[in-house]
Amino acid sequence: MTIQEITDREQWNAFLTSQPHGHLLQSYEWGELHQYLGGRIYRLGALADGRLNGAMMLTVNPVPLPAALPGLHFDWLYSRRGPIVERPDTPALRALIEHTHAIAHKEHAVVLRLEPNVADDEPYMEKWLTAYARLGFRTNPAAMHARRSWVLDIRPSAEQLLANFKMTWRQNVRSAERKGVVIREATSEADFDSYYELLKITSERDDFFIHSKDYHREILRHFRPEGNAVLYLAEHEGEAIAAKMLIRFGDWCWDMFGASSNSKRNLKPTYLLQYRCILWAKEHGCSYLDFRAIPEILEPGEEMWGVYEYKKGFGGFSRLSMPTQDYVYRPLIYNAWCKVAEIRRIRRHKERKKVELERAARAAISK
Repeated sequence: MTIQEITDREQWNAFLTSQPHGHLLQSYEWGELHQYLGGRIYRLGALADGRLNGAMMLTVNPVPLPAALPGLHFDWLYSRRGPIVERPDTPALRALIEHTHAIAHKEHAVVLRLEPNVADDEPYMEKWLTAYARLGFRTNPAAMHARRSWVLDIRPSAEQLLANFKMTWRQNVRSAERKGVVIREATSEADFDSYYELLKITSERDDFFIHSKDYHREILRHFRPEGNAVLYLAEHEGEAIAAKMLIRFGDWCWDMFGASSNSKRNLKPTYLLQYRCILWAKEHGCSYLDFRAIPEILEPGEEMWGVYEYKKGFGGFSRLSMPTQDYVYRPLIYNAWCKVAEIRRIRRHKERKKVELERAARAAISK
């Protein structure tokens, strides 16, 4: 088994899409997007007889040290939804990790953090955890990338998928059509501007971070030419009132970004838009649509609880990925960093839970 950096996009993506644990966030294009933001990556392939048996894209990230420690610089290595290997007992997993240790030494890394695309209800979950423990990893309960997502199996017919929606969701789809909401693909620069303006409005309303307009344009530049991405607008009387960006990778499709206006919400445009997105994914040969993040703990008041209730109305199931795995190289810095991160996480959780409860109370009053 040999490890080498892979520079062939087709070779890399073909391997990922052939594997049950492949993921968009390990794709060749996603690595280029990270580089666009100024980051550095390693695309490591485990080869036997010239054939890929495993793959892992690593990003190199700076540890956020306090201002009281000027002049110090440490990095950490991260594989989001990687590595990609078929089984926990494959030699490719050990080979990839051992090669990464040399990279960590060169990069002065504090930790190697892995968040594999392995669902925690898989039959071999305990074997996966055991395999990582034997390689020196510890489980970190604080995930970088949301562990739980909402997934819809879109292999049934379009009619059956619509029938599986909650009754109110089906009614909202039909109501939006009757009231003149039109869904169309964004094709011009003006359309893209409308999408990003809606994204900014939604970001301010729901308090979440968005990348720059140029970054979103770069995403489409990488994925849309080969038919692997689409940008949809929902319009009413010529006014853009909702938008969605989808990306396809293999037989999965990700509902990457969604946005809606503060006006004309009574028309329920997002329900019709979501149904059209489901149809697009189905028409493009996908088996599953990933609605992305929902609360890790499914209890009212948790952050994104309202988002979760909206998503589950379209049918589907909750998918929880295995816990984050950390290989620690510099324990003192790692422990201090984790303590600071935990304090910030608890503070944000309390703030967001308060906001979610207030939203739920307002929604109950308005019914």
